[in-house]
Amino acid sequence: MAIVDDDSIPDDATLLRVLIPGWTCTVNGRYRPQSLAFRDTLTGEASCFIQAEGVETKVREMYPNFEIAVITAGAVRESGYAIQRRPGECPSFTGDPSMHVVIGPPNEMGKKERERCSRKIAEHETTTVLPRQPKSP
Repeated sequence: MAIVDDDSIPDDATLLRVLIPGWTCTVNGRYRPQSLAFRDTLTGEASCFIQAEGVETKVREMYPNFEIAVITAGAVRESGYAIQRRPGECPSFTGDPSMHVVIGPPNEMGKKERERCSRKIAEHETTTVLPRQPKSP
């Protein structure tokens, strides 16, 4: 499904992407997400959350002890992907549902092009990884 870019999300907005174990790497001394973290092989979309007050806490409640990639909306768009709000697609998120977004192709893209876009996000200079925070007892 093509993603319709939401221009109400500014390029300097920060997006959070939960990283499954094994979705990170170290390249040239820089610890970062792997490109596969930013694409889904079935839909081509990746679920993210717009960083706002309390959002990271709610994401960590859903995914305790996971690392989280931090990317900018600008990096997503520079890669060739778009960002669309999908408030109804993450019912387990107990924060503001309008903070749930998906990133992915704005039109039909082949596998190689999706890989290229995902790699641009992973390698972008602003992309970082937040460390795990073990769940409190």
